[in-house]
Amino acid sequence: MRSVLIDSNLLILLIVGLYDKELIASHKRTRDFTPGDFDLLVEHIDGYEKLWITSHCLAEVSNLIRQTNTRQAEELMVCLSQFVAAFKESHMSKGLIFNDDISTRLGVTDTGLIIKSKNVTCTYTTDLNLYLEISKRGYDVVNFNHLRDKAWKTRS
Repeated sequence: MRSVLIDSNLLILLIVGLYDKELIASHKRTRDFTPGDFDLLVEHIDGYEKLWITSHCLAEVSNLIRQTNTRQAEELMVCLSQFVAAFKESHMSKGLIFNDDISTRLGVTDTGLIIKSKNVTCTYTTDLNLYLEISKRGYDVVNFNHLRDKAWKTRS
């Protein structure tokens, strides 16, 4: 069964885009994305049977999407709650996280993503350091920025 793990930045893009694609351009955490990026991400992850998230990533996303007005923050949280209900969630102990030497350089959330990436078909990220570390470990990873660049060149 094909499974995908999504990093925090891309999960935020998904949630904001599902809530309102027009908000992507103005939400503090998605300003670097476009509605076309949202569509591209949905297109790419649509073929996976299982979507995975780590508990650390979920906590980070829930804090970051709330960086807007109160009404939108509450509505985005409802959207997050409904969307991730279909996800599989991976919990990792602090011991597992901090036993990996990369944790001091990349932090708790990214270390959890790296550890989980060995058990999924593919991981999607926009974070170059995360992408390089997952790739170095021999796990399948997609740098979403590469997909964006390719799509942009195709449109030009």
